[in-house]
Amino acid sequence: MLRGDDAADAFERGARALTRKRFDRAIIDFTEAVKLQPKEAKYQGMLSVALLDNGDYEKGAAALKSAVELHPGDVGGDYKPTTDKPLPPAALEHGRQQVRKMLADRPAMAEYAAESGFLRDWAARKFAGEDLGSLIDWDPEPPTDSDAEHTAPGETEHGSIQVHPEYTHGRRVGRPRNFEELWAGAVYELHNINNARHFVKLHERAAAGKVSKEAFVGGIVKHEVVAAQQTRAFYLKVFLPFAAKQQLSTQPTLWFAQWWDQPDEALKGFTDKSAYPWQPYARQYDWLTVEHLFDISEFDKAARLLAAMCGETDGQYDHADVHLWLGRCHLKLNRPKEAVEEFGTALKMLPDYAEIYQYRAQAYERLGEKEKAAADEKKFKELNRGA
Repeated sequence: MLRGDDAADAFERGARALTRKRFDRAIIDFTEAVKLQPKEAKYQGMLSVALLDNGDYEKGAAALKSAVELHPGDVGGDYKPTTDKPLPPAALEHGRQQVRKMLADRPAMAEYAAESGFLRDWAARKFAGEDLGSLIDWDPEPPTDSDAEHTAPGETEHGSIQVHPEYTHGRRVGRPRNFEELWAGAVYELHNINNARHFVKLHERAAAGKVSKEAFVGGIVKHEVVAAQQTRAFYLKVFLPFAAKQQLSTQPTLWFAQWWDQPDEALKGFTDKSAYPWQPYARQYDWLTVEHLFDISEFDKAARLLAAMCGETDGQYDHADVHLWLGRCHLKLNRPKEAVEEFGTALKMLPDYAEIYQYRAQAYERLGEKEKAAADEKKFKELNRGA
C-alpha cells in the first residue's frame, strides 16, 4: 500500500473516532496520518480538533497553527485581527452601541465580562466599519436560514448581522447557544459581511439569468471559505489563548478548524443538496430565476420551476409564496380556475396574507364570480388597514 493510502486510512479512522467522541483514539490516528504525510494541512487541522476537544490547548494550538501555515493560499497566515487605522469617534461610538445592543439581546455573550473585553473592543471596531468601510448594525431578529447571517449595506442603509440565540437543527433544536457559540457566529458574520459586494453581484447576475445554479452556489461558498479562514485565524490568535487561560472548554469546529477545502473547489465537498450550501442558496437562486422568468414573460417555465419548488421544504412563508407565484403565473396564462386553487392553497398556510386576496379577486373576476371577487377585495383592504 502507498504511504498516502496509509495516511488516508489513518485519517478516516481518526474521523470515525472523533465522531464517537473517542478523543484519545482520534489523536493517535490523526498523529499517525500526520507522520505519514506531514505536509497535509487537513491532517494537522483535524489533529488540532481532537486535541482541543480533549482539552489540550498547547498542542492543539500548535497543530492548528501548522495546518494554517501548510494550507495553500490560506488568508489566516497573514491575518491581523485589527488594524492601526484610526476610526472616527462617531463611528467608534456607533460600534460600541451596537455591541451593547448585541449583548443585551444575547445575554450569554456578556459572560466573562471582566476577561473578554478584547472581544467587545474587536467587535466595536468591526461594527464601526474598520474593514467594510461603512457602519454595520446589530439586528436582534433571529436569522431565518442559518445560525448567523448578514445583510449587505444599501445605498442609504447600513449592513447588519444576525446571530440566532438557539439551535435550529439536529437533536439540539431549541437549546440556547452559549458564550462561545454566539461569539463564533458574530465573529464569522463580521468577517463575511465584507464579501457583501461579491454576493450582491452574484445575485444580480442570477436575477438577469446570466449564471447557473451551480456557479451561483459555488461562488457564494468560495467567498465564505475565505471568511471561514479569517474566523479560524481569529480563533487561533485571539479566542484560543483566552480559552486556554480561562480553562474554558472550546469547540474548534465552531471556528472552522475542520474545513480545509480550497475556495474554488469547496463546492465539490457538498453533495447533499438538502444541506449547506445548497440550502439556502439553491433556493435563493430558484427565486431569482422565477422572478427573471416572470419579468421576461416566460410564465410556463416559471410555473414548472415553482411546481418543482413545491416538493422542497423551506418554511411556511416560502411555501405560501410558491403557491402565490404559481397562481400569478396561471393568471398570466389565462388559467383563472387553476389560479384560484393555488391562491387557496397559499391562504391555508397563511390566512392573513393580504396580497393573495388581491390576486384571487382578479381570478374570480375573470371567472365571473363577482361576489367572491368583491369579498376578497374587501378582505385585502381590511388586512392592509391593519398592517
